[in-house]
Amino acid sequence: MKKLSYTLLFLSALSAFAQVPKSPVIAHEAPASVVAGQPLRIVARVSSEDPVKEVNLYLAQSGGAAPAKLPLQSAGAGVYSAQVPSAQFVGVENFRYYLDARTVPGAVTETNWMTVQVIGKNTTTGSSKESSWKRPVLIGVGAVVAVGAGVAIAGSGGGGDGDGGGSGGDSDPADNVLVRTASDQANENSVLLPRYQIVDVAGDLAGRSITRVRIQLEFNDLDGGLDEYEVKYNGATVISGSTGGSISKQVDVVGAADTQVVIGVVNSEAVDGTQTFSWNATVTFFVE
Repeated sequence: MKKLSYTLLFLSALSAFAQVPKSPVIAHEAPASVVAGQPLRIVARVSSEDPVKEVNLYLAQSGGAAPAKLPLQSAGAGVYSAQVPSAQFVGVENFRYYLDARTVPGAVTETNWMTVQVIGKNTTTGSSKESSWKRPVLIGVGAVVAVGAGVAIAGSGGGGDGDGGGSGGDSDPADNVLVRTASDQANENSVLLPRYQIVDVAGDLAGRSITRVRIQLEFNDLDGGLDEYEVKYNGATVISGSTGGSISKQVDVVGAADTQVVIGVVNSEAVDGTQTFSWNATVTFFVE
């Protein structure tokens, strides 16, 4: 009888252990900086065996301040994003934030605190805005142009996916998206240019192939000097231009298989002997 009781207790404990929900996994790379007066776009990938109930961002302007809670919205395929209003970090040199994800069964995962530098917090905002999206060449809306081995499609900015219309076969894969972010900033004399960063997902494909790449670039020169920027993919320049203010551009490239996107500043005009600029980019690789 005693042996049977021990067996029942063991089975009960084993059953309770098996029912403990598994914690979700958050993949996120924090931007190094944000431009004062400009919103900050946060993107994270959440992987979970159970349905995800919510993903939130908690932002604090100082160590002793209670963090403000901002929900992230689902973009599908486990990708979540939020626009952090510039009012959340006005007048500070840096701020901290962390993310958490909660599943329907109740499991919770939190990231570590991350610090973001605020660039140009004492400068005047409201500099000129260029087009919110990028055409690789001047062509009619909806047209395409060859880019290396792929095809670049002019994709709209804003909240839509940019793939409206078309057949169901053009829809994004349900759960095959790799999202990476990159950023850079300078406020110094004699910046060595051109200055590039490489976004590479070669180690994350796991046998899958790339079907499309979406590149979003936000650039601000901060000091009114004329700066030149460019983004290269699949052997071609897919975003380029110059600005004395701020820009936001997006391009989609389909039919190419390169795992690397190269983003950088080609030239920067010095103002009062100092070259100053900042950029943030989000690169989304669609794979199958």
